[in-house]
Amino acid sequence: MKWIFLLLTIITLGSCNSYNRILKSDDYEAKFNEANRLYDSEKYERCVALYEQVYQRSPRSPQGEVAFYRLGKACFAVEDWYLASYYLAAFQTKFPYSPKVEETTFLAAVCAVQNSPEVSLDQHETEVALNELQNFVTRFPNSELLDTCNAIMDKLRYKLETKDMMTVRLYSKTENYRAAVVSGEQFLDNYPRSVYREEAWAILMRNSYYLANNSVDSKIEERIEKTKERFTIFLVEFPNSNYLREFEGYIEKLKKIDIPVSNK
Repeated sequence: MKWIFLLLTIITLGSCNSYNRILKSDDYEAKFNEANRLYDSEKYERCVALYEQVYQRSPRSPQGEVAFYRLGKACFAVEDWYLASYYLAAFQTKFPYSPKVEETTFLAAVCAVQNSPEVSLDQHETEVALNELQNFVTRFPNSELLDTCNAIMDKLRYKLETKDMMTVRLYSKTENYRAAVVSGEQFLDNYPRSVYREEAWAILMRNSYYLANNSVDSKIEERIEKTKERFTIFLVEFPNSNYLREFEGYIEKLKKIDIPVSNK
């Protein structure tokens, strides 16, 4: 066993010495060949430095194109999404007529998708990912990847929808009635077919009632009428809702409020 371990150590050291020698040499053909060997062996992290040297040496050559393409693919393989996105997106600009442009455009969008955070966090990266996928669909309308793109975009849109719904819930939970009403209305406008639509309406109605019930004299009449209007719309859209009894109770309570004479 000791001899086997010693032999493996010698082989490893020899391999490292060979790699470092090529890395420091001026033989760019050897660099390119070694980078390709490492890439094909899925030793992606080791091939990056060599490909970078090859590209810097001859950025407009066929070798430079392969090197830059594989830099993006290598970073993608090791899930370095930001660096992979840089190389893959830049490839489209540097080599606009390459047959690899469709693939790199798609993979750059996938990198953006991978950078999308969990739903409780800021969703700027999710919006970026959606834009990149939409750009791909627009640019390559006949791509075989369209169905995949559309499926991913649906998931990202649902993520944004869920995030916005969480905001509506938070305003309601913290009894910020006005913000809950405004965000609720915005949500209903932005997501007309949302799975959260009835819940959003419920939060809007509930907070509309509380806002009216706690209004200053100058605004109470307007807010009561607005709540009644919302209830009418809700009743049409959800005639069998489990919330109806609750909201009917709100309307009855609002009818009993004495409107200040100055408002009539």
